Order: sequence, then structure tokens, then C-alpha cells
Amino acid sequence: MKDDTIVITQERMAGWLMFNRFHCIGIKEDLKDRNRKIYIFKDSPMLRKVMGIYNKYKDKIPF
Repeated sequence: MKDDTIVITQERMAGWLMFNRFHCIGIKEDLKDRNRKIYIFKDSPMLRKVMGIYNKYKDKIPF
């Protein structure tokens, strides 16, 4: 992967990022677990901020 990308292994986090208008630039099969996917996003300070918001409130989000 490039240095300016971030790999997300959790489907819910990837969904949260897409819900918040971050574009997923790639989806690949997880080599460690063929039943899962990895989601690739362009890394940015704003993306990291939105990830932090999700981690803070994920137990309160009803999905």
C-alpha cells in the first residue's frame, strides 16, 4: 500500500467513513481471512478525526 493510504479491516468503520463522505479507493480480500474484506482509503487528518469520533461513540451508534 502507498504511504498516503490507510487500510481499514472493520466493515463498520469503513461504513462510517463512507457515510461521512470519504471515498473508498479500493476493496480487497483479506489475505489472513478469506471471509473478510479490507477497505482502502486515502489517509488525511480529517479522516483520522472522523475515525476518532467513531471510536469515541461507537457503542452509542444504533447500527
